[in-house]
Amino acid sequence: MNDVVHQFEQHFGVQLPAALRNAVTAGRLPCENVMFETEDKKVAGWITEFWPVVSEDGESYASEYEELSLGGLLPENLLPVAFVANGDRIVVSLRGPDCGNVYYWGWSEEPEPESNSYRHMRRIAADFDGFLAGLTRG
Repeated sequence: MNDVVHQFEQHFGVQLPAALRNAVTAGRLPCENVMFETEDKKVAGWITEFWPVVSEDGESYASEYEELSLGGLLPENLLPVAFVANGDRIVVSLRGPDCGNVYYWGWSEEPEPESNSYRHMRRIAADFDGFLAGLTRG
């Protein structure tokens, strides 16, 4: 798994925050549906899928980053890592003053075209370990 993460980072010129990298390489991502809640308690929802770093035939960090972040729908420092039941995303900041922060992106709230901003983001946790610790199982 370390090789896959390293290849992803090299290909896109990014570095996963340490807590995310550790969770991915140690296999600590939930395999079943889990519930999250934003810090401001305004949004709670079900995460139905955590993506792999790369995939030949489906969504992955690589496909989501290329389509959404590099495609201009999200700021380039944000990496989608999970799918929310309503089609929204869980994203992690890869760099900047909020590096490592985990957010709920309300894609369904975005105007067309998307704002490419933090306007429809709500913070879930300051880092990926805090995010994982706050998840609950139904």
